[in-house]
Order: sequence, then structure tokens, then C-alpha cells
Amino acid sequence: MAKQEAEWSNRLSIFWLKKYGYLDKDYSFKSGGIKWTYGLSENQSSIGFTVTREDWKTPEEKTFIELSYSHTNRESGEKEDIKHKIELATTPCNLGGVRYWFICPLWKKGQYCGKRVGVLYGIGKYFGCRHCGEIAYASQMKSGRFRGGSISIPDIERLEKEIKRHYYKGKPTRKHLRLVKMNNKFNRDFILMVSYLDKRLGRSI
Repeated sequence: MAKQEAEWSNRLSIFWLKKYGYLDKDYSFKSGGIKWTYGLSENQSSIGFTVTREDWKTPEEKTFIELSYSHTNRESGEKEDIKHKIELATTPCNLGGVRYWFICPLWKKGQYCGKRVGVLYGIGKYFGCRHCGEIAYASQMKSGRFRGGSISIPDIERLEKEIKRHYYKGKPTRKHLRLVKMNNKFNRDFILMVSYLDKRLGRSI
């Protein structure tokens, strides 16, 4: 089965939501929208979304994003209004605060995905992770450049489990410093990649 390229897929980034204040913790409800414009054709598609916090400001607080959009069946041409609710998760940052992730809501071959991911892609009627959609970057298909040497979430989690002590005699341990560098590189590489894709396609969001 041929893989769909990420560069030509509608995508929703957790970093974009954070950048524009949709993940600020001083509210329980916030709505917005995204519009994608495709290269020279200037064809457009858009979605609306609402970020909500259930049990706001309690230990049981949970964050969700609900996507609202119309989907057109390619065969029949019929349009269907979609409401797609997706849970968000957080992991602690070593220097304070938390990092947000989407929880992929899709099912594949009878199994729930549930992966923590930073980007969701339009896959048929719904949005999910690139693994469920068998989506690859064009550069991966050609040379594997993005795959080689990149840092993944499991890499960070494995190192976090290995660390028994973050500080010794008031100074950060070597593994702690290594973890900080990995986190910084992960964030930096991801932001650069998203910026590269936006410039390549001339998309506006």
C-alpha cells in the first residue's frame, strides 16, 4: 500500500495550539479555527475546534479538543458534518511546566492506537497519527534523512526511567543534563520540521 505524504496532508500541531494560547491554563473553554491553503492551486480546506477542560482546576482535570468540519465522500460527493473529540495528555518537563500531546483516537485492525503524538493528520473522515494513516515524509521516502538520528518520545522516556537521581550535591547529574539536551533537541527539530513543511507548501494556518 502506497504511503500518503505528510507534506500533502492536513495537519494539526500541538505546538501551533500552544503558540497561539489555546493550551493556556487560565480558561476552561476556548475555540478557534485553521485554514489550509495548498500551493499554487490555492485550494482551501478548514476546520473549527474547541479546547475544553473538564473538572477544571481539580486533580481530575482532563483536556480535550473537539474538531468540527465537513467531509466529502469522494465516490458519492455527499457531505457529512463531523464532530471529532480527541483527548490531550501531558508529560512533565524537567525545567518545570508540562508538554502537551494528542492521544491518537483511531482504531486500526481492531486495536485502539492511543499513541501520544505532537501532530494529527487528516486520514479519511477523521484525524489521527501518521502511523495509523501510514503517512511518511517525502524525505523519508527518498533518503530516510528524517528517520536517521531523530529523537523519539520512547528515547526520552527510556532515559527518564534510567535516571535515579537528577541532582547530586546541588549539581545536575550527567544523565539529567543529557535528558535536558534530548528534550531541547526534540522540540527544536520538530519546530524546524513544521516550519519547513509550511514554507514548502505555502500553507497558511
